[in-house]
Amino acid sequence: MILDVSKGFVSQETAFPFEAVVELPPQDVCGETVSFDPVALSGKYTVYEDAVILEGELKTVAHGACSVCMEPASAPIEVAFSERFRKDANEEEDECFLYEGKKLPLDHMVLTLTLLNTPMRFDCGTGCTAAVELKPWNEAEKVWAEDGDEPQDTYRPFEGLKDLLDQEPREQ
Repeated sequence: MILDVSKGFVSQETAFPFEAVVELPPQDVCGETVSFDPVALSGKYTVYEDAVILEGELKTVAHGACSVCMEPASAPIEVAFSERFRKDANEEEDECFLYEGKKLPLDHMVLTLTLLNTPMRFDCGTGCTAAVELKPWNEAEKVWAEDGDEPQDTYRPFEGLKDLLDQEPREQ
């Protein structure tokens, strides 16, 4: 998707409204395929000499698999953004996007913002039957707790480090 910002070059430092819709292909996120509804952008752009500031809101819905039961799950994504585009930008090093002429390519910006705000894990909600069936891990016995066992907060991965601090330092 290309956004024409030529009006901004005629009347610099004036904010102009814009709306755009960008289609994103499915993405591989941590080994899982995540798809997105069309991404809606709305906001304003302002041109300052050779820089263009795009401010607004991005909205879409991400679709993946529930991290518990693997059923389809969705997560809304809404992001307020303020991004800078420059003609001389190095997208790998600068914190801005590159544009040429009087048109802004929105695909890279939209993909970046969407992926940065996509959840790491999807949850299908309270109706997830697998989530109800999960049993807590009993660290002391190294087994999954049985029905009727008292639930306890046993997952403390760094608890052993405390013992190391309590030990007297050994001589070298």
